[in-house]
Amino acid sequence: MSLEKLVNQMIREGKLKKQPTDSTYLNNLLVASKRNFDAARLVKNNINEAAFKLVYDGLLQIGRVVLLVNGYRPDDGEQHKTTFYIAGEILGNDYAELISRIQRFRIKRNNCVYEPIGFISKVETDAIFDTAKEFWLKTKKYLESKDRQLKLFKDI
Repeated sequence: MSLEKLVNQMIREGKLKKQPTDSTYLNNLLVASKRNFDAARLVKNNINEAAFKLVYDGLLQIGRVVLLVNGYRPDDGEQHKTTFYIAGEILGNDYAELISRIQRFRIKRNNCVYEPIGFISKVETDAIFDTAKEFWLKTKKYLESKDRQLKLFKDI
């Protein structure tokens, strides 16, 4: 199915909504994302769960920028899942494995928040950091091509 058909189907199903936005709002999301990554680095060696959730939030904010720069936002009860799914579809097949990893992190983060019976290990925290760096490096190039007014930070 083409991206256009998929997006239209998801709009009909109430999972996506058209959302015009401006560079100021997108830049604010990017700044918030960078702050989350910076804060995660500060707590990483002391509180893995907090670092994991901060990196996840940064990833989510970047995913939202991808949707918004294309004129959409999630509009359902599964906004995180929808954000990463549609961002992956927009970004293309080169992102499939990366989005799959992020979706697994989304589930792990959900478990931490709603069923806090386990904990996040250092290995998992390192993995989400590595994934975030890879996602940002690839996505930054895409965003650069979509809107030259975006203030893209160097790295995570």
